[in-house]
Amino acid sequence: MTDSIRRWLTMGCLMLAGESIFLLPYMRKTFQTSIEEVFTISSTELGFLSSMFGILALACYFPGGWLADRFSIRTLLSTSLIATGIGGFYILTIPSFTQLLILHAFWGITSILTFWAALLKATRLWGTPETQGASFGLLEGGRGVVAALIVTIATAAFAFSNGNADPHAGLTSVAIVYSITPILAGLAVWLILARDETNTTRPKGRTRDTANLIKKTAKIPEVWLLSVIIFFAYFIYTGSYYFPAYVERGLGETKLFGAQLGVFRDWLRPAAAIAAGIVADRIGISRGIAIGFLVLIVLYGTLLFAPSNANTYQFLFSQVAVISIMVFALRAIYFALMEECKIPIILTGITVGIVSTLAYTPDIFSHIIAGLFLDHFKGIDGFRYFFGLLSVMAAAGLASTLALRLKLGILETKKAPSI
Repeated sequence: MTDSIRRWLTMGCLMLAGESIFLLPYMRKTFQTSIEEVFTISSTELGFLSSMFGILALACYFPGGWLADRFSIRTLLSTSLIATGIGGFYILTIPSFTQLLILHAFWGITSILTFWAALLKATRLWGTPETQGASFGLLEGGRGVVAALIVTIATAAFAFSNGNADPHAGLTSVAIVYSITPILAGLAVWLILARDETNTTRPKGRTRDTANLIKKTAKIPEVWLLSVIIFFAYFIYTGSYYFPAYVERGLGETKLFGAQLGVFRDWLRPAAAIAAGIVADRIGISRGIAIGFLVLIVLYGTLLFAPSNANTYQFLFSQVAVISIMVFALRAIYFALMEECKIPIILTGITVGIVSTLAYTPDIFSHIIAGLFLDHFKGIDGFRYFFGLLSVMAAAGLASTLALRLKLGILETKKAPSI
């Protein structure tokens, strides 16, 4: 196998791995109402399941960064994928709410502790300093292709199982698809990623001890600004989960229609992510992120006043399309800011650990907030108020990005921290 072929197969494996591991804990993105019906839980209780996942994930981000700097990425990724997939088959037993909490805690560990930082480090090493936007955009775009393909297959399985009339049968089919996929991805990672390419920057020697590296990373101001930017971008991203439920509960459409809207949303992700990476490398990562936040302020704000009759579907699909494009664009490039901020390669794992610990806290509370809105304000009103909150979050994200751009402008000629 030539180096070029192995290089692209490696990226393909990272794409497959990076998306398939999150299919199970984020099944609600497309099948929320079916999950609530099959497990007899409310939107708020479903939010607590997501929060349990988020709490364990939050606890694992930082030690996960440490692991990524010291152990084989190949081993870390494959182990995480297979364990996550095996856990998915437990759904078929229709566990109780308490058991679902434990399962989401398990996924929080397997999908983050030995996976997340390793995935991002592998992606950064895959690219060059000049193509970080394109590298992360390519990863996110590829993840989008995987998501769209698998969600399309899962939705077809849901329809074939007559999920509208029998949500239990439909959700069972979806769970099987979502469990098999990460297991296959884990095997692919183990077979394709070369051992000598998995981790080439492990700290060695007494001067590279963990405490010293953490201290150096914590002294970089841009690390904290990066955390704030990704926090707001990620909170907004979690809001995109609610479009299928929006058309089902707010507009009175079927579960299958909601799932199809979710598929439509996911098929926008690949092109949006890849295009965002290419454009961001040309105009600057932080500038591209600022533009994305600005557009989302307007679009989520308009959903606050959106009409709720059958003649608005064209408006709805156009809104979902543009919002999804902007959300996926932000996700594609926000970690590429590490290069624009001149974070040394050797600090990648620790930086990802620190940033992710802070930035992904919305996993703990955003779904509870959404659930409270939807349970307290019935019909379309709950969605309107939640979308209004997302518009405010986009405004805060824009302000944070402008603050980082100001900081980078002040430090334009400053050298990267020495290690």
